[in-house]
Amino acid sequence: NLAQFVVEVDFDFNSAVIKPSSYRTIGAIADALHNPILLGYGILVIGHTDSVGGRQYNVGLSQRRAEAIRDALVDPFNVNPAALEPVGMGEEQLRDPAHPTSGVNRRVQLVNVGGKFCFYPSGERYVCP
Repeated sequence: NLAQFVVEVDFDFNSAVIKPSSYRTIGAIADALHNPILLGYGILVIGHTDSVGGRQYNVGLSQRRAEAIRDALVDPFNVNPAALEPVGMGEEQLRDPAHPTSGVNRRVQLVNVGGKFCFYPSGERYVCP
């Protein structure tokens, strides 16, 4: 029950390359993460897939998609990479289990993990005192 939001980021089938139609969404996420209320919180970037393909492959694909979102937030939007933890879930948490191959299952969640972090000049994070 952690604070989260699910975003629609478009990927081609079987690809971890963010489609240009989603660049505005990535910018809006970056704006939110630069808000003083969210600065310093750890954020899980969780990638999901549909059930097409094998489990191991889908976990890898969802991990690459989560990393693509993290990378797009870091450059060019300058979100601190130490605040973002990409995780690939594959097909383990389908949004629509009745339709496991549906595109609605291909999504990315950003979850505030709750701990407020401070950052050393090197960018490494630590729990604030």
